[in-house]
Amino acid sequence: MNTFDPQQILKITVDVPAEKQEQFHRLWERILSDEADPFNLQVHAAQKLREDIKAEGGAALKRLYEIANGDTGQSGVVARFLAGLYNGTRFQFDLTDFRRLDDALFEDCMALLRMDARHCVQEVHTYFEDGGRKWEQMISDWSMDKKSTS
Repeated sequence: MNTFDPQQILKITVDVPAEKQEQFHRLWERILSDEADPFNLQVHAAQKLREDIKAEGGAALKRLYEIANGDTGQSGVVARFLAGLYNGTRFQFDLTDFRRLDDALFEDCMALLRMDARHCVQEVHTYFEDGGRKWEQMISDWSMDKKSTS
């Protein structure tokens, strides 16, 4: 039988006629135990995709944060992008700024956006120790705090 992560378990309540209870129980056990069952293959594929998106997005976030603390035009775009993910109301990001990024940085932004939009388990700054302070420092370093109040 599969090993389940308790946070990944969904409780389902089903009304089954008494005469179908044993048949339903056998079917349910088959669903949970048959690794080759198309349903389980689909569940495992979705879990693998989610894990891949989280891994790619997390690695991209680390690279982007380093770039955002640089001093190039691309660094400024990445910093504004990260600030927008941090607080989109306070720091709106112009999507046409993506045109200023090289392919690798653009792909990192898309990987991070995909993770944040589809599998958000925490806010971007919380992936870093003392991330709130680090993001506010980055925002200050790029003078975004002054732009957001005007």
